[in-house]
Formats: sequence, C-alpha cells, structure tokens
Amino acid sequence: MFIAACGNHDKSNSNTSEEKRTYTTDDGKEIQIPQHPKRVLDLTANYGNFKKLGVKPIAITSLFPNSKYLNMDKVKKIDPEDVEAAAKLKPDLIITYKENKNNKKLAKIAPTVPIKVQNMDYKETHIEIGKLVGKEAKAKKQARALSKKLAEDGQAIKKQIGKDKTFSIMDVQAKDIYQFGPRFGRGSEAIYEGFGFKEDADAKAAMPKDKFMKVPKEKFNDYSGDYLMIPSKDGKQPNNDFVKSDVWKNNEAVKNNNVIYYPMDEAIYADVISIEKQAEVFKKELMKKNE
Repeated sequence: MFIAACGNHDKSNSNTSEEKRTYTTDDGKEIQIPQHPKRVLDLTANYGNFKKLGVKPIAITSLFPNSKYLNMDKVKKIDPEDVEAAAKLKPDLIITYKENKNNKKLAKIAPTVPIKVQNMDYKETHIEIGKLVGKEAKAKKQARALSKKLAEDGQAIKKQIGKDKTFSIMDVQAKDIYQFGPRFGRGSEAIYEGFGFKEDADAKAAMPKDKFMKVPKEKFNDYSGDYLMIPSKDGKQPNNDFVKSDVWKNNEAVKNNNVIYYPMDEAIYADVISIEKQAEVFKKELMKKNE
C-alpha cells in the first residue's frame, strides 16, 4: 500500500500545482508528487476510481475495452508504453502498473507512481487513488458505502440461495478455459469480497498466486462451484463446441440452471463504479434462483 505524508512546501506560494508531498510506495521508494495534481495520466484499468472521485484524467490506457458502466468512449487513450505520447500530454502525475517496462522513462516526464492492484482489495485501491489526487476522505467514504451495500446484498442473496454456496468464475473460450480468483476483476470483487461467497475448494487449492489459471477441460467440473459465473463477449452463453459437449452438459451448475452470463467488457474492470454495477446484475440474477 502507499503511505502518504505531507512534505515541506512554501505556504506563501499561491500556485498549488507547485506544492509537493511525499508518497512512499509499498517497496519503500519515496516519490514527490503534486499536492493537487491537475493533469493525471492513468495508465491502469482504474479510470472508474478517478471518475467516482470527480477527477478527469487527461488520458487513460488504450489496452482495455470501453465499458458502458464508465462512459469512457470519448476519453483520450494512449498505449501505456508509448513514452512519446505520454510526454506530449504534459502530465503532472502518472499512475502506472509496476509491470510497465517504461516506468523509468515515464518518471522523467512527471512523478510516476507504479501500483500492483493484486496487493490491495478494491476498497484499498480506491482509497490509495484518493490519496494520490488529494481526495482521501471522499474515497474512504465511498469505499465504506459500497462495502456496506455489497455486504447487505450478500446477506439477502444468501437467504435466497444458501450461505454456503460456492462460486467459480470462468472464461469459456472456443479452445481454452480460464478461471479467475479474488481480486482479478471479472466480477470477483463483487462475488468474493463484496457478497462474501467462497471459491470452489479444489479450484482455490489449484489457483496460482496470480489468481488466474488455464483449466484443462477434464478439470472443468472439478473446479466448478455450485454457481458458475461466465463473462462472455455479449453477456450470453458462448457459442462453441465445449458448451455442446458432455462435459458441459454434466456440470452440476449447468444442470441446476445455476449459470450466470454477463458482458466481459464491463466485467474486466474492478473500480468502485464497475463493481457496484456488476453487483446489481449479479444480485438480480441470483435472487431469481430457488424461487
């Protein structure tokens, strides 16, 4: 997590964009950032966090799809590793992933804060972004409100379907199947952290630290929980040979009509706006079960 501390600055300086404060990253590196950043360049998938806080980045990464939950189709996008494009935007703060190979070059343009979202839950991520843009109190309030809402929704859902039901999130493609654990988007924040449901035990035991894995088709039913969550291109059942196979047809969640499909473009994101919208969809579908 990031640790924020106010640095020394000249209080007589009326130009707040020149005031600085110190951030210490989770690996101990201190970074001088603007007290009130005005030109934030977001090279992560966290645009929704900035939007919720009322901050409009000058540009965002082009790596991820547009989401109808975020109304981001008109927001300027750049390749997160395009240093020249970043420089032309003249940012005063850059938020990037630790994995970006050009972070050192980006840091020569403007203060650059690298993050690794798997190290934080969705609430911590939102609060840390709040700290970066000088809106920590607002971020904490928003995170608490969403956490409370999701917990309440989770209790209502558990009364409907049972408190001990397990969930698996799988991307069922034509050739490959991928499974996602907590803190990996695809609705995992709403299902696991928000509603408080558990992963399938066998899938959890097999899941790598990176929280996603390729699933052999012969293991599909072993790793499937009581409920199967399937993000897909159009939010409908995928049209491929696997969903026509005996393996699919013999899946317990499939046989019990406990499969929920939802749009992948909206599911990739794990910001507070997207999570709330995802949770609304999931709750609506889950409350129809066992009626």
